Amino acid sequence: MSIGIDAVTARRRIPSVSASTPRIRITKRIGHRWDDLFNLVLDVESYPAFVPHCRQVRLLSRRAESSTSTVIVSRMTVGLAALEVSYANRTNGDVATRTIEVEAIDGPLRYLRAVWRFNPDGDDRTEIDFSVDFEFSNVIMAAVASRVFSSMFGEMVDAFERRSDRLFGRR
Repeated sequence: MSIGIDAVTARRRIPSVSASTPRIRITKRIGHRWDDLFNLVLDVESYPAFVPHCRQVRLLSRRAESSTSTVIVSRMTVGLAALEVSYANRTNGDVATRTIEVEAIDGPLRYLRAVWRFNPDGDDRTEIDFSVDFEFSNVIMAAVASRVFSSMFGEMVDAFERRSDRLFGRR
């Protein structure tokens, strides 16, 4: 597994916090079929049961855009201790390209873009490539919450792997 985190911390010049974009990219090989993992990531309603710091997901809409593409709009609440952030996002899962893209559409984030790529590695293994860029719209919120968000995203792929092991059996 490789993890890369590039973020300006609050200890550095606070005004630059909102100007920078935390970028996280995680690549990992997981012993499960890509389509099982794809469907698990697309099952946003189940996130509070296993995704770290995800407190609630409210499904707003789900529709098939085409025979290979599903669009989900949901409101997600994430938090750690007293810090809680709620935002709506649009999730587009495309089976043909084995890609799931997530974009925040409101809330305290200036933007959030996450991409999951599922690359089959034989019949029962998948290389997951997860990347996320985000920026808070408020400097103070960025100073407080960027570390929490970076930590949460850093733990997500491991949480999905543990969940897939429970659902599909360990391989």
